[in-house]
Amino acid sequence: MRGSITEWGGAGSGKWRLRVFVGRDAQGKKQWVSRNFTGGKRDAQTALDELIADVEKGQVKSHVGSVGELLDRWLDDIEPHRSKYTMKSHRRSVEKDIKPALGSIRLDRLTARQLDAFYRSLIDRGLSPATVRRHHSIISAALGRAVKWDMIGSNPAEKASPPGLTRTTAEAPSVGDVQRLVAAAEAEDAVLATAIALATTTGARRGELCALRWSNVDWQRRRIRIDQSLTVINREASLGPTKTHQRRDLAIDGGMAQLLERRRQSQASSAAACGLELDDNAYILSRSPDGLQPCRPDGLTSAYERLARKVGVGGHLHQLRHFAATVAIASGADVGTVSGRLGHADPSVTLEVYAHAVESRDRNLAGVLGRTVLGTGAIRVEADSPTADHSG
Repeated sequence: MRGSITEWGGAGSGKWRLRVFVGRDAQGKKQWVSRNFTGGKRDAQTALDELIADVEKGQVKSHVGSVGELLDRWLDDIEPHRSKYTMKSHRRSVEKDIKPALGSIRLDRLTARQLDAFYRSLIDRGLSPATVRRHHSIISAALGRAVKWDMIGSNPAEKASPPGLTRTTAEAPSVGDVQRLVAAAEAEDAVLATAIALATTTGARRGELCALRWSNVDWQRRRIRIDQSLTVINREASLGPTKTHQRRDLAIDGGMAQLLERRRQSQASSAAACGLELDDNAYILSRSPDGLQPCRPDGLTSAYERLARKVGVGGHLHQLRHFAATVAIASGADVGTVSGRLGHADPSVTLEVYAHAVESRDRNLAGVLGRTVLGTGAIRVEADSPTADHSG
């Protein structure tokens, strides 16, 4: 805490002005509290120390602003660096839950105990621990920025205790279910069939699938580039970066390449029938004649769910991403490769979400090692022979 003493009224007047910095307001302007004191310099220093202590305890009224004002400023500050979908989600959390409960609290009066009580109230209302933790992340990030902006001295969210998460297994359809879904889709909806095939072989998110254009396909190298995501906010579609702002160049096999080629030829025929020409800017997943209007994520989800009910397969479109991950890990692919294919920010995310698949692979490895060392046909380790050739 910063403070100063200034003598006024002339040297030896015994009149002092005590000034303590208390932070910045919601607009970023520095805020100070001042007191006048009469007496000796040593007593003035003692009074300054007491004023600093009162400020640190929140016992001195300042104009650092409220929690709600901070949240508004923080949202405006991060908006250029976040996707529209993320900002929509953040603003909904702030306006619906956080500001009604905490918005009027003076920023320097917010405590970890108040935050814990807020989290308990959300759980009591029926919100999931995952949702409460997302609220905590927003609050913590905003308060962390307030510390950097010198609005407060410390972040009370660091001492708060949001609810823990219970690890759940990411459910995925079986290989047979996926094959039935693809077969059923090929018979009645070529766009959906292509979407299912892409989702299960690339592990791409639905917004990433909808953003794919033919220019993303490298036919010679048999690779497909994922570098954008389609988001719909208030019925307005827009293209932006992927969730983790990563570009991924993923290999595809011959079968997937053939399926895409059939899809492109079908699109080109439909365009020609309307007197149009299909170009590389056309979307792979599109129902418009020229391919320039992409399928929307919600529409793709609805089409998939209708087909899944018809085929008798439960679940939702996102589970196809889980399918790609679990099959990849079970096949022996290392976690780093799987993480890169899925577009996770860090392999630790893959380990956390797909721990069950990693554990299953570990069990299989234990069986292989056990059979090798202890079981029938185990490798026999013999003592070195005096005549053995060790030159190699």
